[in-house]
Amino acid sequence: MTASCLSAPLASSRRLPVRRRSGVAPSGVLAIASAATVLFLALVIAPEQPQAQAEICERHNGAAACRIW
Repeated sequence: MTASCLSAPLASSRRLPVRRRSGVAPSGVLAIASAATVLFLALVIAPEQPQAQAEICERHNGAAACRIW
């Protein structure tokens, strides 16, 4: 008897166990989440305020030394 092109070969009828990762995120997702967290913390914790920094600089130095903005 000949095998048809639509029948499954005998070797594929046995299924191998599937190894699944448990609790491990793909590295791309982890990198994006880490970068987003760092950016969010930088914007929230240390917002840039040039006027406040200029006042601090002028308290400790002359006005000419603080003209970097």
